Amino acid sequence: MSAAVFNPDLERPVLCIDTSSAQGNLALYDGAALATRSWPAERSHTTTLLAEIHHLLEAAAVRIGDLAAVGVAIGPGAFTGLRAGFGVAKGFHLATSVPLVGVSTLKATALPFASGDRAIVATVPAGRGRLVSAIYDPTTSGLVLRRAAHNSSVVDLASELETAGALIVAGELADDQAALLADAGNVLLPPRPLRMRQPAALAELAWHGWKAGESGDAAAIEPLYLSR
Repeated sequence: MSAAVFNPDLERPVLCIDTSSAQGNLALYDGAALATRSWPAERSHTTTLLAEIHHLLEAAAVRIGDLAAVGVAIGPGAFTGLRAGFGVAKGFHLATSVPLVGVSTLKATALPFASGDRAIVATVPAGRGRLVSAIYDPTTSGLVLRRAAHNSSVVDLASELETAGALIVAGELADDQAALLADAGNVLLPPRPLRMRQPAALAELAWHGWKAGESGDAAAIEPLYLSR
């Protein structure tokens, strides 16, 4: 990536942080240029996140003071990961007054598949073989929530999908979970790297949220933790 593609004098970029799950994601986006980083953080978000942000900003020659906003994935997600992401995002806000934009982790998971005619089942791992999932319908005006997020076993989710029509399942799935869901009803399961949550999707949602004035009160943006 060339550092010259980011020019805060023309359009200030949004930094996006996603620590919802074991896969850490970052994006820097100014409406045209995009830079991303992903890494298998597992349970190390607290110790890896700031270094990863430093690498992303340094490569783009962008300073914290250049940012237009900070987007943060609000979950549902793991407690430790979300706390790390929110801590850094709100720290940037307190230090620089940069506005915060909250983005649904599940909506970001679904967004890359919103151009087709199938509904999207967005999933986030919830541990012990369980998944948090929501179902979105793609429309000309964007994703519309068909079924709100809930936590269930993969067996119960597969049973639900048997009669839910044509679907795409996206998200971080273990091999046994993917196999079970692939056999449920009219389900399309993309290859593992493609169905994983994409930092560019978070960037798209955060950028448009900021442009639409959705930054709001930073104190009111709170994480959504996994629950049964």
